[in-house]
Amino acid sequence: MNHDSLHLADLNLAQKCCEADEPSIALLLERFGAATGIYLMRAGARPEEAREVVGSLWADLLASAGDRPLRLLRYDGSCALQTWLNTVALNKLLTRKRTEQRWQRLAPLSVSEFQAGQTEEREPGWLADPGGAEAAEAPLIEIMRTAIEEAFLACDPEDFVVLQLAHCDGLHQAELGTIFGCDASVISRRLKKAQEKIAAATLSKIRQTDPWLDLQWEDFTELCRAATPACFGLD
Repeated sequence: MNHDSLHLADLNLAQKCCEADEPSIALLLERFGAATGIYLMRAGARPEEAREVVGSLWADLLASAGDRPLRLLRYDGSCALQTWLNTVALNKLLTRKRTEQRWQRLAPLSVSEFQAGQTEEREPGWLADPGGAEAAEAPLIEIMRTAIEEAFLACDPEDFVVLQLAHCDGLHQAELGTIFGCDASVISRRLKKAQEKIAAATLSKIRQTDPWLDLQWEDFTELCRAATPACFGLD
């Protein structure tokens, strides 16, 4: 990785925190704690949820568990530390929300079965900790991947090719115009329209999956730069 692309000040702070440098840890909490909580509330968390998630975030990042290295060591400086912390915190919030939803679905069923005398043991795992599922794939990654896949599938095939040639292969609009037999301005409008459709379809799928989650397209693209399996300890 090019060192010019690293957020070196953030990386240095994170490394000092991992070395248990108390002034650095205090600075981390002061600089990023409130901002991370505000981000979670803007994304749909209740104030008390945001406080609890941010509070547990520091223990998760700075406390070792057995042979597992400190989670904060996974920050590599390739994005801003605030972006990385937002990503980890949002994943924790998603896990928390889904746990609550699971219990809300199960509790009425459990009461009715108890009243009916159906107290025999269920199959193993009927109340499995969602952390087990998270170990396979972080919920945030799963949401993002599913949403963008469905948005691309809904995209016009030729528009998808234009997008790929422009963004992956780096072709200029004039070159694309030559390929598709139209003016560069037509390509420009076509790219913009296709991008808007993909953005709308992606966010629609996210809201369909988790209606409480309120992300803007800028939030989503920022998460794409930070949300990797390594970020959540899944590598």
